[in-house]
Amino acid sequence: MTNTGLILYDLLKGTHVRKTMRFLRDSQDWSLEELERLQAEKLERLLEGVRAEVPFFRSPVTGYRLPDNRTIERFDDCPILDRQIAMEAGDSLLSDNINLKKCKVSRTGGTTGPPLRLYRDTETRSWALAAYYRFYEWMGIEPGMPEVELWGSTTVQNSKSVIPSEAEGQNFPRTSSLVPRASIQNIKSESINRINRFRNFNAFSFNDANLAEVAVKLQKFRPALIRGYLSAILLLADYIKRNNIKGINPIAVSSTSETLFPEYRKKIEEIFQAPLFNQYGCGECNSIAFECKEHNGMHISMEHCILESDENNNLIVTNLDNYSQPFIRYKNGDIGQIDTSPCACGNPAPRLIKLQGRASENIILKDGSSVNGIFFANLLDQEGFINSDKMLRFQVVQDKEGEIEFKAEIKSGSGYRMTDTGCRIPGAGNGELKNVDLKKLKDCLLPFFTKVEITQHAFLDPGPGGKFRYIVSNLS
Repeated sequence: MTNTGLILYDLLKGTHVRKTMRFLRDSQDWSLEELERLQAEKLERLLEGVRAEVPFFRSPVTGYRLPDNRTIERFDDCPILDRQIAMEAGDSLLSDNINLKKCKVSRTGGTTGPPLRLYRDTETRSWALAAYYRFYEWMGIEPGMPEVELWGSTTVQNSKSVIPSEAEGQNFPRTSSLVPRASIQNIKSESINRINRFRNFNAFSFNDANLAEVAVKLQKFRPALIRGYLSAILLLADYIKRNNIKGINPIAVSSTSETLFPEYRKKIEEIFQAPLFNQYGCGECNSIAFECKEHNGMHISMEHCILESDENNNLIVTNLDNYSQPFIRYKNGDIGQIDTSPCACGNPAPRLIKLQGRASENIILKDGSSVNGIFFANLLDQEGFINSDKMLRFQVVQDKEGEIEFKAEIKSGSGYRMTDTGCRIPGAGNGELKNVDLKKLKDCLLPFFTKVEITQHAFLDPGPGGKFRYIVSNLS
């Protein structure tokens, strides 16, 4: 993003991103006590406004009437919200004084629950984007440096985004450069993209044919930053390695939306020869936490939100800046831990660590134990399947406790052929796991399950929303 782009954005959208960025550059050097004091002041103003203007929080009928306290010390008296409660609350969660003209309306992805309509006012968008671009500075990315985004959206052809734009989850996608543009709006968006030295590639179209085109464009464009879905970055990295492609040397890589396993971080950093920075946010509150140069967790954006973790490591977030649709003590379904120990970078803000994704992204073993994707990543790494020439990604599907279908995305080779639509599918030859590898894979899984079915795929579709899910639990 260039300085000119941010000036235009503030003027067109009525935000104050640049002003907030200047504030955040100063506040990142504050002490922990100063940051906590800012949180308390913002929380007091938020609770006061919510009690006066938001029907859901002032009605005794809902059971979520806020207590009369105005201090952060008694904040845990406030009841906890979740997705289902917010869905049922509907418009009663909106402020009586909401200005719809100043709100960005979107929906959550719905991959782990029913979609929820979200209203983001200019205040919360200003703070979220400012924290996001402060993160750029942590990565060593300066204004005007070329950047590339690997993103996908089922509605990308109808996108009316202006740079930068907000979307569900943590990322801020633009229109795709691999999707035909017919409208004047898309032409304008593309022009702004070029002014800002930005390119977007639709991750939904990633196969060997399109990745060849993407690689050539990246060699010419020479991005300083490559960011996007973790699964899309993995596909690109694997293609670069398999084809020994040179000339794609970013300063940094940033992943979002999907659980980052240590094995995948190592692979991406080795192929791109650049550090990978993780980030975390959700549709209800963007820009919750970002990774610093020490890579030992993601610092919580204390100036923008409050992040808690309960006894079961369920994350609970409060957006301090959205008065139009306030999410106060909102359990978003993710699991993680909060580390309050000092960080070598000097930032006093606590760090989010061991982020495991959604609570529903767990598999039940035959002994009744519950495990997440990290369990499988570690197991496969021990057996030599991760970061090898055998398998790119995996997906574990469970319909019954103790039983799984293990889907293996097999790396491309001469055993693949292209369909008319440009997709890779297995054929004869080395496009499938050898029998010895299939036996090895099954043998490492069977001790934990009563039944294991292994299927091989040329490409595992991320499905609606574009977020690849390593774990798909269909248990009730």
